[in-house]
Amino acid sequence: MIAVPKHDYDVVVVGAGPAGASAARAASRAGSSVLMVDAHRKPGVPVQCAEYVPLMVKKYVPLAPGAVIQKIDSMLTFINDKLASTLAGPGYMLNRAVFDRGLAEGAQQAGAELWSETRAVAKTDQGLMVRRNGNEEAEIRCKIIIGADGPRSTVGNWMNSKNTKYMVGLQYNLPLSRYQTSTDIYFKPEYDGGYAWVFPKGPRANVGVGISLLHKDELPFLIKEFARSLVKQGKLANTVPAVKTGGLIPTGGPLDRTQEGNMILAGDAGGHTHPVTGGGIMNAIVTGQLAGELAARAAEKNDLSLLADYPRQWQSFLGRFLNRATRQRKDLDANWTSDAEQFENLIKRTWISFN
Repeated sequence: MIAVPKHDYDVVVVGAGPAGASAARAASRAGSSVLMVDAHRKPGVPVQCAEYVPLMVKKYVPLAPGAVIQKIDSMLTFINDKLASTLAGPGYMLNRAVFDRGLAEGAQQAGAELWSETRAVAKTDQGLMVRRNGNEEAEIRCKIIIGADGPRSTVGNWMNSKNTKYMVGLQYNLPLSRYQTSTDIYFKPEYDGGYAWVFPKGPRANVGVGISLLHKDELPFLIKEFARSLVKQGKLANTVPAVKTGGLIPTGGPLDRTQEGNMILAGDAGGHTHPVTGGGIMNAIVTGQLAGELAARAAEKNDLSLLADYPRQWQSFLGRFLNRATRQRKDLDANWTSDAEQFENLIKRTWISFN
């Protein structure tokens, strides 16, 4: 019988995206021994988001060279093809692969270790079991586990605290006809529970559609029709994508339970994504940092009861904002309609440009 190797850390972070890397960096800087495990070969790959972040991101994390593709100055919102709002929205369009790699490297420079192509497979009395490179198992003994492993979190499953409501997005990278500095949002009744977008990245753009998971089979048709309409309007040069990406976006709001025993959930795993916009990078960074700092304190004092303060901490930063958005999402889902006037009123009372 082959012995399973054992490893010891104060904190194990499952997931090396913005939430996980931020948690690992914070815990390492506070003096904890930290292991990050991530199922992918490289952090941030494959890209599964529209890649926009607000300007304030640079107050929380360093931006790696090459992470920023261009600056954004505004958001345009269209309802039934008519411009309904122009909102100042300073921010950046990212190369998420470079951005995420920079965050993971920052965590490693702070002292965290990273195991790529590694999945958390079981919780144990002393920590967790992982599977590396598809087959090699290892036992990780640790004091605290931070679940930063996305919308369908393994750690969340261990806590029986899971996201249940989702949008699903499909995105093409397409050539723009002209340079733009706005992110453009399009609402139509056929984008059930979601919207379409054009997020510029220099000469190209992320062009996508997100809708309720219940209607996921309609996505390929909807995005092709959307891209064709943008060509007709002169916004896109053609509809031939360089890259296609997609993924799930939690829309149910923050989970009721984001801490249990020695486990904490951060970012998408904790439902910290904005329920209406689907934006989650900044919230992931903030909740990840809070989780990492608190985990380090609890590990140092060998007192897991300190982790119970985590829900209060993230709620003090994000609770009012996310709770309001959760109510707006419920309104959106309950009252989605094809009636033009009612639809316009619905978007204007639920979308961020009109609040």
